[in-house]
Amino acid sequence: MSWLENLFFFVTFGIIGVAMEVFFTAITSVIRKEKNRAMKGYSSLWMFFIYGSVYFVILFGRTYFSQYNFFLRGLIYLPLIYAIEFTSGFILKKFKAIPWNYREDKNTKHNFKGIICLEFIPVWYTGGLLLELLYLFLKSHLVF
Repeated sequence: MSWLENLFFFVTFGIIGVAMEVFFTAITSVIRKEKNRAMKGYSSLWMFFIYGSVYFVILFGRTYFSQYNFFLRGLIYLPLIYAIEFTSGFILKKFKAIPWNYREDKNTKHNFKGIICLEFIPVWYTGGLLLELLYLFLKSHLVF
């Protein structure tokens, strides 16, 4: 795998992750009736790098666990994505730059140090599987 290919997937995953977060925050603010009629979503530039690094989780899963069932791989991606979220959150918290705090969110009661929360298990499980499908699609349709 070339460095250009790795860079492409890192940037692609970063852009898609930030875009999905903006979409998610806009939709959930409407659902939670936060008077967000303009449907403004938000994210942080830090999230680009965090979502981009999920590419390496997918690459790891495809490299070492491709023989396992697709849905079982989701269970492999889940703790690895949580590890990225916790590690990056822990580091950013040290620099007072963490863009999220699950302790402050009344909808996330099961959190650890405000950095990760169990309420996102379905999101990260499904997200890992969808990103694998995206990776496979792009890999089969692009030439580097």
